[in-house]
Amino acid sequence: MKSAVSNAVALRPTLGPPLIATWAAVLMVVVVPGIIVAYTPTPPTNAWMGALLVTTVGGLRYGWIVGEGYRRLVEMSFWVFTYVFMGLAPLTQLRMRVDPATSPRIDPSLAWSTIMVVIVGLAAFFGGLIVARQLWSRLANSRLTRPANTQISLPRVLILSACALLVNAYYISKIGPGTLLSSRSAVTERAQVVLGESTVASITVAVAMMTLLVSFVALVKYWDLTEHPDRAILVVIVILAVTLLVTLNPISSPRYLFGTGALAVAALFGLFATAKRFRFVALSAVAALVLIFPALDAFRYSSSAQLKTSSPLESLTSPDYDAFAQINNTLLFVQNHGTTGGKQALGVLLFWVPRSIWPDKAFDTGILLAESRGYVVKNLSAPLWAELFINGGWIVLVVGMLCLGIVVGIQDRKIEIALRVSRAPTVLSCILPFYLIILMRGSLLQAMSYFVVIVGCALFVTDWSRAPDGGST
Repeated sequence: MKSAVSNAVALRPTLGPPLIATWAAVLMVVVVPGIIVAYTPTPPTNAWMGALLVTTVGGLRYGWIVGEGYRRLVEMSFWVFTYVFMGLAPLTQLRMRVDPATSPRIDPSLAWSTIMVVIVGLAAFFGGLIVARQLWSRLANSRLTRPANTQISLPRVLILSACALLVNAYYISKIGPGTLLSSRSAVTERAQVVLGESTVASITVAVAMMTLLVSFVALVKYWDLTEHPDRAILVVIVILAVTLLVTLNPISSPRYLFGTGALAVAALFGLFATAKRFRFVALSAVAALVLIFPALDAFRYSSSAQLKTSSPLESLTSPDYDAFAQINNTLLFVQNHGTTGGKQALGVLLFWVPRSIWPDKAFDTGILLAESRGYVVKNLSAPLWAELFINGGWIVLVVGMLCLGIVVGIQDRKIEIALRVSRAPTVLSCILPFYLIILMRGSLLQAMSYFVVIVGCALFVTDWSRAPDGGST
């Protein structure tokens, strides 16, 4: 056991099955982009080649991750988003000369500048991964690199579970059970009516959904890793599961939130317990974001499914994939108005302050960009590249992506250690790797309430002082 742990701490990378890595890279670098190029007309400008460069970089790194075999859950989420939203989608949009319907009139003269923002961000992220590797090797014998010896506090989990059920009872009573099973737009409209100010409504919904998810994950881990748990805990687990399914259902919940919850539960029950399972999920994730992701919005406006697109190429030009267009709009905004000097970031940090108290509080970056372009639809995305650039230009972009790379590199190593001694990682690591996609798509102000609730609840249920006789977090 001691040697296994020491090997996990060292984490000396090995190539893994080279054939899997090669085929994954060929598929993502050559086959998929090649199909897009073959079935789309050649545009008069060559900006699409920049998007092809992004798919090449993303595909090569993703192929390495798949073949290597380490369960890099956080980096997997980063690259699957980058490959699809910053590679395949702009490649299709630039070649077909079609802008997402909600983000029209994209400035073609800024196409290469937009690509440079993406590439510089990726270079800084790679730099962060390198720094993380160096830090890890230097701290190989420190507390940072040892397996976590934290425990789940059963009393705190039960307290959180009770609070989660109470908040959800309030939320469901206000929204109405029928509304929760009708459509996403119906839930949004009803929430605005009964929950009042948008800040309060956002926090209430975040607490209702994420306290349930964290409680369920923590209690299942406690049950799984405790030798003789009380049978009454199983009853609580079932109640949490049913309530979670009603509140965070695929019909009325945003796709990203439902996907986060579904993958967190799957990770909890061993989806990433082996390298083989990890490889399967990693390869499936790219196809899911292109083929399944648009279909998950079928219940947005009606309880009967309504598909918006008929082909993968058409879906890649839909409003779902407006991230590249929004970076373009960010560059135009900064060109015309300058950066916000951190105002958007301050709004994110103080997301919990109601606008009635702070009238000048920054709006979502997606809304800011939409209003600057005179768009009809305001609720647009603002990918992480755009959030960083609009706050402070190139310097903030580089520093922000560098820091992200450091955090991702360290967290993935800690997740790998946890998965070598357990079928599931910690409570936070079951949820946050998949919530990262929401943070990357933005807007950050919109996503922050859920993030804080997830982190706060996970820390609350953790007992840092107990001896290792219960479930590990």
